[in-house]
Amino acid sequence: MEIKVEREKCCGFGECIALAPDVFAMGADNRVVVIGEVTAENQESTQAAVWACPAEAIELTS
Repeated sequence: MEIKVEREKCCGFGECIALAPDVFAMGADNRVVVIGEVTAENQESTQAAVWACPAEAIELTS
């Protein structure tokens, strides 16, 4: 799976970081940055982070 982020939509709430801190971090501009990749171990938490994003700025693609 690949992570697609529309950074311009990110509002900096940090839900993704709270749910998948090994995949997402907050950038210097207070918008999400991807720091990891989707693995078998973190797929569930990454999907939860995508669903939790209030701005719908994150998407998983195959």
